[in-house]
Amino acid sequence: MRKRVFKDKNYMWIFINHKTLRFAIDLTKPILELDYPEFYDVKITNKCNWGCPYCYQDSINTPHYEDIVWKCKQFFGNMSQNQLPFQVALGGGNPNEHPDFVELLEYLDSLGIVPNYTTNGMWLTDDVIAATKKYCGWVALSCHPHLEKHWSNSANKLIDEWITVNFHHIIYNEESIKEFRRIYDDFPWIDYFVLLPLTAMWRQKNKINIEYEYLVDMIKDIDSTRIAFGANFYPYLKGNNTFNISLYEPEIMSKYLDLKWNWFIYTSSFSEDPIKENIFYN
Repeated sequence: MRKRVFKDKNYMWIFINHKTLRFAIDLTKPILELDYPEFYDVKITNKCNWGCPYCYQDSINTPHYEDIVWKCKQFFGNMSQNQLPFQVALGGGNPNEHPDFVELLEYLDSLGIVPNYTTNGMWLTDDVIAATKKYCGWVALSCHPHLEKHWSNSANKLIDEWITVNFHHIIYNEESIKEFRRIYDDFPWIDYFVLLPLTAMWRQKNKINIEYEYLVDMIKDIDSTRIAFGANFYPYLKGNNTFNISLYEPEIMSKYLDLKWNWFIYTSSFSEDPIKENIFYN
């Protein structure tokens, strides 16, 4: 168990069993944006072979980022224990394809940071699965319809090793919502299903109107404690009591770190302009 307190942000939280319990110190006041986030999304590569037409990261078959372990040492290694995040989510691209992936997991674990990652299910080698079991809190599998053979096989491999698996689903039209409901019913042993609204960014050029009311109707009878909503669902959920979920302002507790060039920091992976361009977060 770990605990951190930022009195000037009216915030305290406890990290136990890979879960974060969050508290406002003064319940009459809001929690303010953290200078040192409890959670980072970290992009360690932009390499992916599939070229999905809706990829908001514009990932392509390109060389991996260089020196990712050294870059993380320069960034996280300069933080105090009260500044270090509890967890990071490694992404890309397909992060587990990176040749330094296992070394990075080991380094983050040495700092007391729990590494997690999102993958399309490809390149989950025996070495990667062994390191995942040893160091990681969870693995998120992106449930792209055209890659179901890969992510479903990978889910079974990971679950056989008692590794926590979450499924990520892109939501927009009725067909995508029906597909999510089918997968939810077919995989009752998955811990969490994370719903992500399709976002107009990079290769997804056109803004999409999310069929939110249809989504509510399709999932109103399922266990909402196994559902999580991506940050871009916040406008739909604010002031809505349909689901029994915790809700807070997006990005006040997390940030996005891109290791490509100069350790750019963004409010989230959907932000195009960095808020900091310094390797030290101070």
